[in-house]
Amino acid sequence: MTKKIMYGTTSYTMDIPSVLIAIVNWNGKDDLLECLASIMKLNYPKDNCKILVIDNKSNDGSQAAVSLYYPEVSLIENERNLGYVRAVNQGIAYGMEREIDYIWVFNNDVAVEKDSLKRLIEVGQQDENIGVIAPVVYSYSNPETIDNIGYKINFWTGRLKKLKCGRDIFRNKGDEIAKVDSILGCSNLIKTSVFKKIGSFQTIYGVYFEETDFNVRAAQKGFRVVVVKEARVWHKNASTMNKFIFRRAYLLLRNLFLFELLNAKLMHLLVFIPYYFFIHIPYFLLRGGIYGLLVKLTERKRKEKQQNNF
Repeated sequence: MTKKIMYGTTSYTMDIPSVLIAIVNWNGKDDLLECLASIMKLNYPKDNCKILVIDNKSNDGSQAAVSLYYPEVSLIENERNLGYVRAVNQGIAYGMEREIDYIWVFNNDVAVEKDSLKRLIEVGQQDENIGVIAPVVYSYSNPETIDNIGYKINFWTGRLKKLKCGRDIFRNKGDEIAKVDSILGCSNLIKTSVFKKIGSFQTIYGVYFEETDFNVRAAQKGFRVVVVKEARVWHKNASTMNKFIFRRAYLLLRNLFLFELLNAKLMHLLVFIPYYFFIHIPYFLLRGGIYGLLVKLTERKRKEKQQNNF
């Protein structure tokens, strides 16, 4: 299937690639249904876009809800919770077996703007070296606020600097795409040619830093990791893992260390390791404690508000 499209001021004919949207879910029924509702509105040929939900043994009725409201959506029902990365890799394997052109790794707590997939594909089709493509991630609670537009990685300290729109990237009005070191993993569109060359996500991570590791490995093999300014999603920001604050903090710390061991050079590690123990761990403990307290207070206020409404 071919179609004449416009990107910026350029007009060209493009083959319409096949896309698999792979969504991992675990006890996130309400988020998942909202996510699927937004995906159903995508301005992209239905025959070229397949949706797959990989469910990690939810007990909140997620599987039944998907089957009831979205029977056209394919569903993998795992017999146990395999963790995020193993479930994502199931989706990748599913797409690869069916010779899909792109796999959109999608979190269940994301809503998408209807033209975003089309814009991401248009960018991907311009350059075979563009391998990982992301939209700009906006805050779900503050829809006009950019939550994430990519990272610059400092291997010396292990810090991921959140880039700022207009300062770090997209400084010029005409800029449409920007190359970054890494992008938030909630909605990464990835060419299957990348998976063929570097493999899937590394299961050692479980959750957190798996996309950072993947982006770095992709860049090492010559693929570009880019953000597309006019593609948008809205992210609820760790709506599942906020239920497990201390485990989240542990995984972030552990996986940062693993990421550095697997990807940094020896000279970087000589600086990073002491920095990790003397700076990262105390900082995470302090910040994590404050963050956990705020989450608990927010949840308490929400429950009190619900009770008062009754």
